[in-house]
Amino acid sequence: MEYVLKNSMGYRINKVTNAINIQLNKILAKYDIAVEQRATLEIIKFEKNVNQTMIAQLLGKDKTTISRSLLALEKKGLILKNNIQKDKRLKVIELTLKGEEILEQSQNEVNQFRAKLNASLKTHETLFFFNSLDKIAQTI
Repeated sequence: MEYVLKNSMGYRINKVTNAINIQLNKILAKYDIAVEQRATLEIIKFEKNVNQTMIAQLLGKDKTTISRSLLALEKKGLILKNNIQKDKRLKVIELTLKGEEILEQSQNEVNQFRAKLNASLKTHETLFFFNSLDKIAQTI
């Protein structure tokens, strides 16, 4: 059997994803949130009437994982879950003032990190990279 892990797309994507998450988690540690939690806060801020299912779909995570993340954010006082009058089982999720503040306070550092990543590629390379990832996602 030949060792081909280094030639695996999944392995390389995962390795880069882990490196990005490690760096972002270091940046976000002073805000007491992790990368996925900050992404969740960002989704809640910009998506109207967002619920757990929508967040799971947007992050590509299962509902159980998102449920745990939302519970942690709720315990930290960063989000509120509100029942929908038509269906008490559904909850719309909103940011608290504290959640808004954490998102805003961390924005500059997150933008700088994203800009650093983007600077490693030329514009056409970034577009090609994103298009390639989209093609791979469509085949799964």
